[in-house]
Amino acid sequence: MKRVLQLLALAVLATITAFGADISGAWKCVNLKQTLNIKQDGGKITGTLQNNIGNLRIAEAKLEGDTVTLTFMVVLSNGIDPLGIAGYDNLAEEGQVTEITYKGTIAGDEIKFKVTQERLEAVREFSFKKTT
Repeated sequence: MKRVLQLLALAVLATITAFGADISGAWKCVNLKQTLNIKQDGGKITGTLQNNIGNLRIAEAKLEGDTVTLTFMVVLSNGIDPLGIAGYDNLAEEGQVTEITYKGTIAGDEIKFKVTQERLEAVREFSFKKTT
């Protein structure tokens, strides 16, 4: 009986974790002029990050419970990412591609992201509010 209850508890926990939050929709950044447009279809997440320079496609995405991780590939110009998000990389070569990762916690209609560039230790924080 104890074994059956343990298995049942694990099954319930796995079901709750599998469903996670639904993050589909438009999310506007409180700090900068940016909008995340996210489409979630089951476990697959796609979308773009839009700002005054243009759109970046989400290269990779992962949702685990209330934590979402979005990865974007950015081409550096003179060591600076064109979005101005990750800062200056003095070791970068012109045209080098780098990863910028948004890792955030979802709380209702808000996601608080910590943003990092793969080779820099600097972390920036941005909040996004769901608009649709």
